[in-house]
Amino acid sequence: MTAPQTAGRLPLVGFYLLYFGTVGITQPFLPAYLRSLALSTTEVGLLLALAPLASLIAPPLWGHLADRTGRLSHVLTLLAVGAALCFAPLLRVEHFPALLATLGAFACFASSITPMVDSLALNHVAQTGGTFSHLRLFGSLGFILSATTFGLVVRQVDRSAIIVAVTLLGALAAWSLTLRSQTPAGATPHPLAGLRLLRDNKDLRWLLAATALHWMACTPYNGMLAIHVLALGLPPSVVGLTAGLGVAAEVAAMLLYPRFAERIAPRHLLCITFVLSALRWGGMALVSSPLLLVALALLHSMTFGVFYVSSVAFMARRVPQHLRASGQGLFAAVTFGVGGLIGFASSGAGYSLLGGGHALFAVAGVLELVAAMLVLQASPARSPASQPEIIQPPPP
Repeated sequence: MTAPQTAGRLPLVGFYLLYFGTVGITQPFLPAYLRSLALSTTEVGLLLALAPLASLIAPPLWGHLADRTGRLSHVLTLLAVGAALCFAPLLRVEHFPALLATLGAFACFASSITPMVDSLALNHVAQTGGTFSHLRLFGSLGFILSATTFGLVVRQVDRSAIIVAVTLLGALAAWSLTLRSQTPAGATPHPLAGLRLLRDNKDLRWLLAATALHWMACTPYNGMLAIHVLALGLPPSVVGLTAGLGVAAEVAAMLLYPRFAERIAPRHLLCITFVLSALRWGGMALVSSPLLLVALALLHSMTFGVFYVSSVAFMARRVPQHLRASGQGLFAAVTFGVGGLIGFASSGAGYSLLGGGHALFAVAGVLELVAAMLVLQASPARSPASQPEIIQPPPP
């Protein structure tokens, strides 16, 4: 690897490690921490719905700013600093109204970090070669390290989860200063560029309908895993091991992705992903054994690993490079915004109404099968000559 490649790669690697290290704490353990504050599962679900609610608006706006100014790295620094400052009050607040305000402010920044750093990574691959999946897997490694370590160390989920997350966010804000923009300055996309992409491209509409439904099906796992596991009388280590093993499988999928990405169209990979995810949620609807719960996490290789990289590949083939951040913002808004908002809000209430997590996971399995049928409605992928920069040889 040449010096310019290394110089651009290391800041991205560190950013992915730190940011998803934070997610490795907040995603599996924050719901249980909120539940420990004597909140109802419905209130927890509403708090978790704040992130997808922010995703409806924030990523397209930040994406437009990044595309317009060509200063994507500056936007990422602003997002990282804002997320750290807004999350810190959780060290003190405990009541629902204050938690609502704090997590709402945090979501306005954190909900846009992933699409913006992914856009920066895609631009880096376009200029220096390599593969997007091999950069993105460092985020998964960060998640594994934090989720597994924290789950094994603690005996109960308490404020220590917030302390660790605040520390990681502070480190992320500092590290973001090492990022450098890879986009040309002076681009002037239309303020509604994302909506125009959606209007003009039927394939994007089919994709986003399917990915939003898939993410709705994932919310019982993303939002209620710790609550479900602890309700079964199992220790927090099961949460950490389940999350850690799942993301380890995700890393393996991203590592191997370039080997089969050129042979199988993204829409077919997504269909396979949704079917196998249905199998995963169906299994979780039936089992209570800690060993089986952890084993089912191996299918996270498809549920998120192949799903995410294939979705990015699908988007990259159909969105012009100068609108990349806007396109990723649109993907985040519909998939994680619409899908997550409906999913998290209904998961919290559904957990109570359906009598626990088993029935909730059964519903998720059905949703995945519908998503599999929707994604096949998209037209076949473009020819290899129009391949995006998700897999790119180094320039001569």
